Amino acid sequence: MTTLPALLAAIVWMLLLGWGFYALLKRHLRLDDLLADHEAQLAVERHARLTAERSLAASHDTLCQLARQQETVRETERQRIGRDIHDDLGQNLLTLKIDLSLLHVSTTGAHPMITQKVDCMMGNLDLTIQSLRAVINDLRPVALENGLGSAIECQLKEFSRMHGIRHALRAEPGVYHYPADQKRDAMVFRILQESLSNVARHAHATDVSVELQRCGGVLTLTVQDNGVGMTPGVKGQGSGLPGIRDRAAAIGGRFAIESEPGVGTLLRLSFPVPQAFAVL
Repeated sequence: MTTLPALLAAIVWMLLLGWGFYALLKRHLRLDDLLADHEAQLAVERHARLTAERSLAASHDTLCQLARQQETVRETERQRIGRDIHDDLGQNLLTLKIDLSLLHVSTTGAHPMITQKVDCMMGNLDLTIQSLRAVINDLRPVALENGLGSAIECQLKEFSRMHGIRHALRAEPGVYHYPADQKRDAMVFRILQESLSNVARHAHATDVSVELQRCGGVLTLTVQDNGVGMTPGVKGQGSGLPGIRDRAAAIGGRFAIESEPGVGTLLRLSFPVPQAFAVL
């Protein structure tokens, strides 16, 4: 027979167990509520982050579109100016050359000083016409009509002729075997022009190498010189680099620069191109 003390002890034990179970259940429910609050907060933060990423991507696309439009306007204006210079100033210089040629013929046998002066004027006029053609080609690259590869070769030859800096061009076989895009090719050509201009103005280099590689749908253009290099603090400032980055972004490409003082500079542009087509 169970004694009263034992019964009371059992009742007390059962009450303690019930209270402990209630306390554990209450704590468990409180933790569930806290976890639910954290999950809700995390969902809100995820949604906010996704919204911000979408907004950033939309802003980036808008900026790229604006950069493309701006470059298109610039290219159109360059072509217009190039045509105007060719049609007006070019024709005037040609007429002046014809007049000087006639003057040279009519003064043959006259005073030697006159003949010498006319010869000097004709020489200066020829140099002016050459400079004018270079300006027109800069504004409206005729070589682009034959494709990006031809334009790059012509630009490097002209660069070496004007600045006395040796060049080397390495292009993988079939690197240009993709559908042409006039706007994209013009943008890449302008980037090359600006890169070479930076080499001529700032690098104090004697050699520059240009390499084109293609991996699937990505074409990479690198321009490397053996000049004085750049200090870390100015890699992202000046020298036309912001303009190059804008042009690269406008064609969906990436631009990177590697340089150390005394060891030269390497510019790398990677941009998407259509898949290669078979050459018949």
